[in-house]
Amino acid sequence: MSDHSPRRLITGMLSSLAILLILGLGVELLLRQYSLRQHELEQQRLLAHAYEVRAVLLAELNATLHLATGLASYIPAKQGRIDEAELQPWLRGLFEQGRHIRNIGLAPSNRIDFLYPLAGNESALGLYYPDLAAQWPAIQRVIASRKPHLVGPLPLLQGGQGLIYRVPVFLNDQSYWGLISTVIDFEQLAAEVESIARKRGIAVTFTPADQAAKAANQDAVGLPVSLAGAQWQLQAASLNPARKTFIGLRILGWGLAFTVAGLIGFALHTQQRRANLLLALNQSQRDFLQAFELAPQGMVLMSAEGVLLAVNQAFSRLLQLPVEQLLHRPLHSYCLPTEHESLSVHVSAIRPGHNNSWFLTLVDAQYLQIPVECSAAILGSLGGADEVCILHVQDMRERLRLQRLQSEFTASVSHELRTPLTAIAGALGLINGGVLGEVPHAMQQLLQIAHANSLRLQALIDDLLDMEKLMAGKIRVELRDQWLWPLLEEAVAHNQPYADQHQVSLHLVGPPRSVRVVVDEQRLAQVLANLLSNAAKFSPPGTQVRLLVEEHADQVRVSVQDQGAGIDDDFKARIFSKFSQADASDRRQKGGTGLGLAISKELLERMHGRIGFDSVKGQGSTFWFELPLHTTSTQRANL
Repeated sequence: MSDHSPRRLITGMLSSLAILLILGLGVELLLRQYSLRQHELEQQRLLAHAYEVRAVLLAELNATLHLATGLASYIPAKQGRIDEAELQPWLRGLFEQGRHIRNIGLAPSNRIDFLYPLAGNESALGLYYPDLAAQWPAIQRVIASRKPHLVGPLPLLQGGQGLIYRVPVFLNDQSYWGLISTVIDFEQLAAEVESIARKRGIAVTFTPADQAAKAANQDAVGLPVSLAGAQWQLQAASLNPARKTFIGLRILGWGLAFTVAGLIGFALHTQQRRANLLLALNQSQRDFLQAFELAPQGMVLMSAEGVLLAVNQAFSRLLQLPVEQLLHRPLHSYCLPTEHESLSVHVSAIRPGHNNSWFLTLVDAQYLQIPVECSAAILGSLGGADEVCILHVQDMRERLRLQRLQSEFTASVSHELRTPLTAIAGALGLINGGVLGEVPHAMQQLLQIAHANSLRLQALIDDLLDMEKLMAGKIRVELRDQWLWPLLEEAVAHNQPYADQHQVSLHLVGPPRSVRVVVDEQRLAQVLANLLSNAAKFSPPGTQVRLLVEEHADQVRVSVQDQGAGIDDDFKARIFSKFSQADASDRRQKGGTGLGLAISKELLERMHGRIGFDSVKGQGSTFWFELPLHTTSTQRANL
């Protein structure tokens, strides 16, 4: 499964990237469509306003041209004769009505002989059209068509630009009379039209139709303007064209794309991780079931009520019953009736995160009693059971047999050695004391060594016997209400000679404490002797071992501090175990059985106390024990 994990991770990342790109492409397409739609709406707005502007333009031009066309009817009615006195008032009225008329000229035989108003237009009077090489071909086409024609904008001789509306006049006999030219002030007309356009937020330009393609603008709209044969292109563009980049929408879209791609990628990763966890869980369950089935000790899965849900072959062999017969029955049906209540208490005391251990006696198919040690822990839910416990059942028969043999051997050897050792130690003591006369100097040192070693062996045997009595529950502890301080002073005095052998002084620190405890005087002295002798033995020569007393609420703590090398970390966990020594090799420098601390622990627990230690490597050690303070005047118990 681990080989595929990097590949699956890369696949998930590529999938997320592909989704991001697809979503990003979708965002850009939507923005493109939105941009086109906005452009289309803008073009429609421009077109609507352009229609309005064109309508205004055509209305102004048509009104002006209509007045000029009326004048063309006047001349044939007068047989081509011009009565200036009669015509002057009429032209004045036409000029006032046509707001954008700059002048009206009459050109019989193509020469302008009459011009109104004359002021400002003197340069055009007497103009002969055939002399206008650039305009004459167009004028000839107008005459030939016999229809009015509008041209321009053109530069005027009198200055500025204008639109010229030329009307060819034919008399009743269809003979050509001349031209009537109405000049429209293009700049004034354009200014008015542009003012109207600006009010609508657009700018307009007029371009001849044949030049419209060159002046085309992609952001502008064009409308054709046709009037009196003239073809123009009106182009309208926004006054404030906004180049919409849609940065906000783009950021929002890409942000959503990143978010969706991230969520999808996270979902894919979560699904993949869930699949991996499921595979790992299945593998773990297979491994657990295999270990459960093949375990050499009895293994049981049971409900919170103690009903057996599953058992392995080792448990089946232990009770000599088939697995099918063991299932779905309570555990207490396979133990002694006298232990049913205690078993229920132990089972109900099982809590999550804690291991409970107890001893139990099972009964097999042959009704033989089997002492076992049970260890239980909660696994969780399994199948239909809300809470499942796993129970480890260890057959104790062989261990108990070995312990019994060990105890018998230790007791036998101790008793067999104690009698001759007592005699030897006593005899050596008498000899060293001079009972048989003065001991020769050459023998004195040897006899002292022999006497010391015999006492050491005797103490070792006493420790072994005490431990066996403690384990068998045969040792007697008599608790009495006593002052603690005198017991400590006595312990220091009795153990100082041993400390002197190691050049170490024992010191009881502080003023006397008025503290009373309920203890066995002899057993407390034994505990203090073990702690003080250990401290002296492991302290450097010339140092001091301190004995301190501290009161804490309803407890009193007695501490023994040395200045030795401290305790190794790997030895701390087993320091109170039987026969435990920091240096267990056959070349160790410090003697001892490794039973002193184990005996002290058992004795203190029987006196309702506890023991512990604090040690830092290279900074010495402090062994302490705590006892409850006396609360009644006298208390005595036999254990």
